Amino acid sequence: MRKLIIHLQKNLEHKISFWKLKNLKDIVQKYGLTFLTILIFIEIVEHVGGIFLIRWLGVNVHEYFNAFLPAPFLICFHWISAPIVFFIYMKIKKK
Repeated sequence: MRKLIIHLQKNLEHKISFWKLKNLKDIVQKYGLTFLTILIFIEIVEHVGGIFLIRWLGVNVHEYFNAFLPAPFLICFHWISAPIVFFIYMKIKKK
């Protein structure tokens, strides 16, 4: 149980530290504005879209999905949200 609490605490600290202005400026200087734009959209899709998706699954598929509503804040879904946002951004930019 202690390991779980430590993991959740580090995960939340990491998510909060991402949105600090100094961190965002460092990302722009290092990788460019395009990368920062994609990164911000990934975070929004992961946290907002994930909640809507899980809620929709809870309403339309099975009520047990409602138990996973806090999951986007506790578990990293970048492995699925990053490629989706990247391909959408590339389609918009036509590159």
